[in-house]
Amino acid sequence: MANYRVIDPQGTVVETKEISSSEDAHAWFKDSKSDNEELGWRLEVEHDGEWAFFSASEGTED
Repeated sequence: MANYRVIDPQGTVVETKEISSSEDAHAWFKDSKSDNEELGWRLEVEHDGEWAFFSASEGTED
């Protein structure tokens, strides 16, 4: 299990969750964004106590 967090375009952590797979984390990220068209949403994963980039919104349906 790994900790993931969703960050909005303003840099605010919206939600943090422990998830078992990267595929599930990406699906959770897509569901967590309030506006799927807005650019700048980020998903980060915690690794060895540090947060690292995992995915970002790019204004597409994915």
